[in-house]
Amino acid sequence: MARFLAAVLSVGVLWWVAGVSIAREPRAGRTAKASPAPVATAASKAREPVPDVLEAQAQGLVSVRYIPNDSRSAQIIVTNRSRRPLTLRLPAAFAGVPVLAQFQQGGMGGNNNNLGGFGAAGQPQVAGGGGLGGQGMNGMGGMGGMQGGGGGAFSIPAEKTRVLRVVTVCLEHGKPEPSSRYPYKLTALESFSNDPKLAVVMESLSRGELSQKVAQAAAWHIANGLSWQQLAAKMIDHAGGDPDEAYFTPEQLLVAHRVVASATQAALQRKVGSQQPPATANESAASASVLSAAGPAQ
Repeated sequence: MARFLAAVLSVGVLWWVAGVSIAREPRAGRTAKASPAPVATAASKAREPVPDVLEAQAQGLVSVRYIPNDSRSAQIIVTNRSRRPLTLRLPAAFAGVPVLAQFQQGGMGGNNNNLGGFGAAGQPQVAGGGGLGGQGMNGMGGMGGMQGGGGGAFSIPAEKTRVLRVVTVCLEHGKPEPSSRYPYKLTALESFSNDPKLAVVMESLSRGELSQKVAQAAAWHIANGLSWQQLAAKMIDHAGGDPDEAYFTPEQLLVAHRVVASATQAALQRKVGSQQPPATANESAASASVLSAAGPAQ
């Protein structure tokens, strides 16, 4: 009886071992399941650079119109000419240039661009602004009505049009203010001025860090060389016998003075940074926000 039980147990153990070995062996004719291909995540897509509207226009994907409302704001109308939706952005700093001045402005780019004397008499001023997004001052959205990703990015469905409302300043003191009665063209700011301080101010204006008045005073000081005394003496001439009004308040000029000092520092940091390895997106954003040290917008 004992021998019989031992034989039964031996057969059982052998059967269990064989079953385990068979279970671990891959079945004939079947290969290991391949790992799924990596799928682009939202984070990876967010890291992809977003082309600006001028690049898309050069590729024939969109048409762009710049229509100034006055010296303080403008509309940029972007029409998607392609058959697919596009995600675009405005240039970080841009200029709205009268079309009649285009052929006379070629090769510009000095640090001081007071261009009085060229072009037809009465030609309106070049306007400037920025496309980094954010809420503008004086109750006006710097990128009002825009949808899509941050940093000024917006989406346009295929064969549709978007109207972007932007805060602007004048860049040629002494000329008539921008008007929709004249045709304008959107260009990168460096086609008008290569002064990095002016670019910093335009970018800060678009983020809502500055009011339009403060940015205007800083822009005329940088682009046209107006002294703070000249800006303080500038008046608004009211018709009908009403008393004249100062164009800028003392508080606005005080903030503008600090803005120019901060913009000078930021421009220097950018120049130094351009000679070093590229910064990360967070580092670039921190550098671009240096004007917040100038204090609240007035």
